[in-house]
Amino acid sequence: MADERDPRIDICRNNLRLAVALRRTNFAEAARAAGLSRNALSQFVSGRTSLSYANMLKVCDVLDLPIGLMHRPDAITEGRLRLHKALERLPDHLIGDAIRAATEASSRSAD
Repeated sequence: MADERDPRIDICRNNLRLAVALRRTNFAEAARAAGLSRNALSQFVSGRTSLSYANMLKVCDVLDLPIGLMHRPDAITEGRLRLHKALERLPDHLIGDAIRAATEASSRSAD
């Protein structure tokens, strides 16, 4: 079970900072839009409080973020968020082609 000493919590805090900046908003506006108190996000990001999973889901919805990226370092970038959105809209029958193209592009850039 994760607790406040879990390094993923700090990664999540940092990712929220990045997401709020990328969305050109602030913690108070994002918190209010998610139905939280005005200071809920800033207190979480500063390490003074915790945030429930349900509230994190609400924040991710407001910021249009996949919650699965929140605990991964360096996962919140404009490009990764655009890619996620594009993949969500992609029909299932084209996902295999997209994975092959991404794998080939990754292999070429590694060489």
